[in-house]
Amino acid sequence: MLLRLSSIIRSFGAIQALKNADFEIAESEIMGLVGENGAGKSTLVKIIGGFDDGYTGEYTLDGESVRFPNPSRAEKAGIAIAQQELSLIPAMSVAENIFLVGDSVPLFATKKALVARARPYLEEVGLGSIDPSIAVNRLSVGEQQLVEVASLLAHDPRVLILDEPTAALGETDSLRILEMVERLAANGKSIIYVSHRLDEIFKICHRIIVMRDGMSQEPRKASELNVHSLVESMLGRELQNMFPERKGLKRTEPLLEVCGLWADATVEPFNFEVYPGEILGLAGQLGSGSGDILSAIAGASGTREGHIKFQGKEFLPSSPKEAIEAGISYCSDDRKLDGLFLGRPIKENLTSPALGRISTFGFLKHGLEAKMALGNAKKFTIDVARMRTEAGLLSGGNQQKVALGKWLSIEPNMILVNEPTRGVDVGARAEIYGILREFADEGKAVVFASTDIQEITGLSDRIITFYRGMQIGEIPLEDISAATVLEQITHPFKEHREAKQA
Repeated sequence: MLLRLSSIIRSFGAIQALKNADFEIAESEIMGLVGENGAGKSTLVKIIGGFDDGYTGEYTLDGESVRFPNPSRAEKAGIAIAQQELSLIPAMSVAENIFLVGDSVPLFATKKALVARARPYLEEVGLGSIDPSIAVNRLSVGEQQLVEVASLLAHDPRVLILDEPTAALGETDSLRILEMVERLAANGKSIIYVSHRLDEIFKICHRIIVMRDGMSQEPRKASELNVHSLVESMLGRELQNMFPERKGLKRTEPLLEVCGLWADATVEPFNFEVYPGEILGLAGQLGSGSGDILSAIAGASGTREGHIKFQGKEFLPSSPKEAIEAGISYCSDDRKLDGLFLGRPIKENLTSPALGRISTFGFLKHGLEAKMALGNAKKFTIDVARMRTEAGLLSGGNQQKVALGKWLSIEPNMILVNEPTRGVDVGARAEIYGILREFADEGKAVVFASTDIQEITGLSDRIITFYRGMQIGEIPLEDISAATVLEQITHPFKEHREAKQA
């Protein structure tokens, strides 16, 4: 076995993150690492990559005992990690980013020489057609993710850890990542693939290790498992239904009307309605405009023209504050940037939109704050014993619950959510879907944008599709399928091209 961890124990105060966890990976193997948020995956990955040496247990590489005090030592031993947050410098060129750090950096080199040296690494990740001299910020998010991997390959690693590499990507870019992983494994690299997207795990992984409550389970061949058995292994129980039941709607007067609203970064105005009791899905790849329209409705981004009608009132919010006052809440796709106060306690985050309700003349009513926070925490199954814990210390799934749960404090009539379960495990996903359905069943409405096809097709009562800043079509409940959605968001003008060719 190329790399093996045995009986790893890691504690943070009273919290035991890993309890006698084991891990192994062979040469040229793609090993899937899965588990709920907080199961211990991130801690294990940090130990493997040299970011954490405060553990007990045995770590062997090529049969020899090792212990890495920092990531640099792990990198020199042939272990590299691509984390969720990109470490690229946007204004620098692709070639400069690839050779920014490490032993492979030439002491003296012209830009032309760097471009020539970068090409083989770009070809290895499937970016052979990219000009290495262009700035990184001119690439798509998926291409930037591939450049990040190319920069790691410049150090010639034997083990490559990919932590949620497709979490922020659309369908097309995700496929490029998966193709790259298979190509690297075929070329002799060992890949540790961490993901909540179980379809990807089954598509590319040879074996799978499940983490649950800080403990690892025996690695199993992917061919011996299916989605149902893997989910049951992750949760320690059977997950009855990922998506709540859809009862169908009787349309009355619209709760929200989007009237010729032209959001910045899109190429045309959008028009659609949302009805009480409905969960409306906005489907599209990254850059399609689905997220931009949510931001515009919430007053969080600019518009060129148009307006909305909400509960019969015609207006256009110029700020999130105006939307909130009208009863519209908005949860963005980046919880760490503008969804949470990471350095503040969970309690404060859960009540932050409703400061006016829990204070008088600027003085906080602590009893009322605690009562409101407790109610929201219970609704989203957030551990009430951790209310004083900083939000930034929570797992990704629990952070997303807090980012959504805080909006219940203003008792909105509509929730707008961009990527509601990005980076969230399967158990937390089911909980979030159930809560959104309960909210809609109360006669309110949910509008969400997602690049996850399973999520769009499983949760929506109706779907509006988008493509490159344009509104394409509407799919009623009875016609919703993955094939229909994918065709509209990837090849919407296919019929016109075929007719022209005929």
